[in-house]
This record gives sequence, C-alpha cells and structure tokens, in this order.
Amino acid sequence: MNIPKYLIVPILAVAVTACRQNTAPKSTDTIDKADTVANTKAADTTTVDMPGDKPVPLAQLIVPGISIGQTAINESSENVHKKLGSPDGGDAAMGKSISIWYANHDSTGYVTQMYFSRGQGDDEVKRVKQIRVTSPSFKLSGKVYTGTPFNNIKQTYQLKKTAIFTDKGKELTLYDDVKAGLAFDVDSKGIISGITVHEPGREAASTYLPFFSTLKQLK
Repeated sequence: MNIPKYLIVPILAVAVTACRQNTAPKSTDTIDKADTVANTKAADTTTVDMPGDKPVPLAQLIVPGISIGQTAINESSENVHKKLGSPDGGDAAMGKSISIWYANHDSTGYVTQMYFSRGQGDDEVKRVKQIRVTSPSFKLSGKVYTGTPFNNIKQTYQLKKTAIFTDKGKELTLYDDVKAGLAFDVDSKGIISGITVHEPGREAASTYLPFFSTLKQLK
C-alpha cells in the first residue's frame, strides 16, 4: 500500500503518542509556556524520526491538521491559556478570538498566533481552529521549518497559492494544502516565514484575516 508522503509523519506521531499515553499518567497541564517561543526547552524528549532525517521532539513537532508542539486543533481556549499563560496580545468578538504570544515578550521576535472559535450545536467552548508559528524550533521534519527554502516542501503537499498579505513591511504569499490542514507563508526570496496548522478541509485564508488585516484572498 502506498502511503502519501504528507501522512507519514502524522501516522508516526500518533503511534508514538499512543504508546506514551499507555505508560504515562494523564495530565491536563503538560505544556510549558516555552513551547510557544524560540527558546523551547521540551521536557518531552520522545522523537519522531524519518530515514535520513534528524529526529524532532514531539513537543516541537508540527503535525498537519492536528497540532503544533503540544497544542492541538480543537483544544479548548481555557486549557491553552492555562498552560501557556496570558498572551501578549489578541482580540475577541462574536464568539471568536485571537491570542498572540511573543518570544521573551518581544514583539519584534518570533510569534505564536492562535485563532479560536466556539463549537457548533451545544458546544459553547472556544476551541483552537488555527495555529501559526514563526519560530524555527517547531518543525515538520529535521529539514523543514521556518527559515528554510519553500522548495524543500512544495512538492510534498498539494499546495495552492491562496492569498497575499504584508507583515512587518514584507509581502508574503500564503500557500495552503487545504485537505492536509497545513499552510506556509513565504517571502519574496522563497523562504518559509511562517507555518500554520488548521482544520483539514477548511482554507487557512478564511481565518487568516484576523491575523493580518492586509490579507487579500486569491481566486
């Protein structure tokens, strides 16, 4: 059976996580605030490895459509804020909100942005719908993280150019694999400047607007 390349890491991550869950006591407070910034010091040293690649600790692993580090899509906002602490910035309105954390609380440094929205039906809890990071500490693999060439990854996923926006004076292009739940913003030199995990099947650009008011979706 041929397994698509972009599913290899998620499958390995889930398998390793399942093993850990069977041997370790459950906890609702397992993510340290440092997991969202550049100076990550992961207590979890379990790694996911691919042939010929450097292992990535699970606390720093990006899993398309599922998680970045130990923050997961559809995790409650209450749980996230309890573990990561008060954000350095954000906004909220109409059952939706954004939280922003800066490395060392410096707005010129690496950033972690999360978009939350209330669930559907009887679920009134705000849940993570999108996570964007600019820190190279978080990796899809030992060779793919922010600061590396986009050419290293663009053939691995079904990426489509979906939007353009500006951030800190730089024009960036957003590429999204909607089905996988993974998006990259790329600068004019072809370098990955940000990596986003979102709900599979939902375009990242539909919730990128709260992050960047300059965003323009491409048709």
